[in-house]
Amino acid sequence: MNPIVNALKSLSITTVNIIVALVFFVITAKITNPTFFGQVAIIQLLEVISVSFFALLNGNLITREVSYMYAKKEIDKKFISTVILTPLIISPVFLVLLIFPTYVKLAIPYLVLYLLSNYTGSIMHGLNRYTEGAMSGITFLIIRWVISIIAVIRQDIFLFIGIWTAGGIFSTVFNTLVITRAIGGFKFSFEFTIFKKIFREGINLYLSSTAGFLSGQGDRVTTSYLLGSYYLGIYQFAALIANVPNMVLGGLTGVLLPSASYYKALGKDELSISRLSFKVTSLLTFLLVIISLPIAYYLLPSLFPAYKSGIEAMTILLLAITLPQPIGILTRFLIAFKKSLRPFLILSIINASTVLTTSYTLIPRIGIMGGAISQLIVSAVSSVFTLYYVLSNHVFHPSWKEIGILSLIPLIFVYEIFIDPPFFDFVLVLVIILFFKISKIFSEDEKNIISNFLPGKLFLVKRIIQILL
Repeated sequence: MNPIVNALKSLSITTVNIIVALVFFVITAKITNPTFFGQVAIIQLLEVISVSFFALLNGNLITREVSYMYAKKEIDKKFISTVILTPLIISPVFLVLLIFPTYVKLAIPYLVLYLLSNYTGSIMHGLNRYTEGAMSGITFLIIRWVISIIAVIRQDIFLFIGIWTAGGIFSTVFNTLVITRAIGGFKFSFEFTIFKKIFREGINLYLSSTAGFLSGQGDRVTTSYLLGSYYLGIYQFAALIANVPNMVLGGLTGVLLPSASYYKALGKDELSISRLSFKVTSLLTFLLVIISLPIAYYLLPSLFPAYKSGIEAMTILLLAITLPQPIGILTRFLIAFKKSLRPFLILSIINASTVLTTSYTLIPRIGIMGGAISQLIVSAVSSVFTLYYVLSNHVFHPSWKEIGILSLIPLIFVYEIFIDPPFFDFVLVLVIILFFKISKIFSEDEKNIISNFLPGKLFLVKRIIQILL
């Protein structure tokens, strides 16, 4: 399992998502109003609800277990079959959505497929099937964002949902066929003992996911409730733009859990894995944040003038969501190395209570900026708690190099908010690269590991990395 190659394959999905979503939103912004976009935002919100409340089996645990099986060449077909059948068995719970407007009712089949697609995707990651996953993901995104433009032009939310449902059908069928071929076929059977084992181990993750919905989406729910769908549309749009750098990072760092699980199963050192991952993620995060902000400042008012009132909120959201990611990725090693998962629940409860309190306090007073500041506060609290827990569980042990990297996070935030002349962003990029280079953040062994993972075809990339690091 090659984390760099898999990260590049995963990044291809993210890249396509950004491009086609940009095209979709440009067209949507030109020919519709924020109210229609608000309806689309509600469907996306329902996707998050589906994964947060109806995913009884945690996707990260599924990926970890399948990765261990793959490393030891001991695939449990009953385990995989049980996971795939779980969304279908619990699908009646989606009927609770029948109390909502018609377009929400019609989205129920899509939401079941969306959950099933997430589960099959988790299995494919554990089986190292990133090429097939990229094919499935890209095709789904083209259906989701390109073909659905037909519905946008007609301003038909029902056709819009129908197109997304067709994409969900393709994704789940394709993924299931890939899994079946990868493990040599299996009979569909649901083993309650397996379901119970996964659910019991992941109960803290499940409860943290439901509480995490409030911390991650509470600002949007509060905005919708207090300000209406118009301002929800503006805020959601600002949040989508702000989330682009995080999406790129997610595409690259999503391979950490299966890769760490795989190499842990093979007996590799835990601290070496977490340290190297932290350093690489930090460098990528800092560069992405610095480069993304001036681009976002230009794109939002130029391409989406109806949403330019959200630019200040977008700035805070981008920094709050993206800058803490080097700390956030450390939680994946808690799962990969089979540490206690209880703190996930504690953290989610803290975050949920914080976002609800701050949102209801700030949004009525300063509008959507209150939602952005709420997310900033949650991000700070979450980072401090996460850092404390990974240190106390010896998943991560920082040397002076890692401490130096951690100190850059608040410094970059303060610079981007209070100073940040646009032409200095390029200077700041150079400063970050020189900091990593001169401080010798990466040891020679770590450089060799990175080089060895790079395929021969990427010799130019390998040379650039050797120069930069």
